[in-house]
Amino acid sequence: MVGIFYIGSIFCALVTIYLLLYNENAIKSFANYLLASYFVFQISCLFVYVLIIYGLIIDLPYLYKASAPINFLLPPITYLYVRVILFNKQKLNTLDFLHLIPFILVVINYLPFYLLPISIKNNIVLELLKDINTSYKIQVGYLSEYVINVFRILQSLIYLIFQWKLIITFNKQNKNIEVEKQINNVIKWLRIFTSLSTISLIAFILLASIAVVIQDIYLDGFIFHLPDYIFASCFFVISTYLLTHPSIFAGLPFIKYKEISSTLILNQTDRIPYIEQDYSTEIRLIIDYFETKKPYLIKGLNISQLAVEINISTRLISFIMNQHFEMRFNEFINKYRVSYIKEKINESYLDSYTLNSLASEAGFSNLTTFIAAFKKIENCTPSEYLLRIK
Repeated sequence: MVGIFYIGSIFCALVTIYLLLYNENAIKSFANYLLASYFVFQISCLFVYVLIIYGLIIDLPYLYKASAPINFLLPPITYLYVRVILFNKQKLNTLDFLHLIPFILVVINYLPFYLLPISIKNNIVLELLKDINTSYKIQVGYLSEYVINVFRILQSLIYLIFQWKLIITFNKQNKNIEVEKQINNVIKWLRIFTSLSTISLIAFILLASIAVVIQDIYLDGFIFHLPDYIFASCFFVISTYLLTHPSIFAGLPFIKYKEISSTLILNQTDRIPYIEQDYSTEIRLIIDYFETKKPYLIKGLNISQLAVEINISTRLISFIMNQHFEMRFNEFINKYRVSYIKEKINESYLDSYTLNSLASEAGFSNLTTFIAAFKKIENCTPSEYLLRIK
């Protein structure tokens, strides 16, 4: 049963990765790349664990312990994701790469196992499948599994503390500001994301603590799988929450900072963000650019291209589209395209050209998309509109 729960979570996470990176309207911000990395790492760990649960690891013994070092990438990834969201960062600092040290150390620890012949790996996996409790006893690296698990708990705990510190600091800095709906949604998401990570760690710590006191606790199926159910539930909620709240992908819209001293992980100084509430300059810039440059005539125009052209972040553009214009980016573009088409019709464009060629000139990729967009904006089809004006 727990395996099915994990598979469902993996599927939802894959859909989320698609929305983050490959969807037509994907906002390819640095924060979303980090979040996608989190899901990829988490899926790789769960995939190996599902293989163990169903006994399929026997056919792929070289994957055993392949995901163990990846577990040490997840805490820094979650911390960096929260920091990037709150501080609107677009890249990592040089010192941020020091977060990879635990991962590298664990890879080195398991090198003896990775270099073993496949036959010996197969024997170790066979012993594992006879009694899954052996995964906590058999030493396959330089350090015992007990030391590795304690190291993992401490690392996760440290990063969660600093993760919560980031969120609390942000709330204190902006407690007297009237925040927009988008900001409330993102902060709520970060709290849920960090809370579920905390619950998962607590479940793991409790099980490990009880296991030290009570012998053969893993023989009790329910107790053994209890942290699995808790973790699977947490990961499932994280994945599905993003699917039901896609506006979170746009992140926070603020762009202002206050210089302060800081004791955050690996940083001596940092910038505390505060919310910028006046976007009149950016709104005017977007409108002027669309009216003078007419970028909507370009087929396949996306929000990333616009961000580069007008030097405004994709997240801020998305925020302005949703909050000020109250429409999605594609809807905003299509509104200009339909206006352009109506203008051309009034100039007797159709006396010499077809409606299909006009739609193509206006930036629509095909006739079906044009008709759907026109009907949504004008509440009638193009043919009905032509009959009306005649």
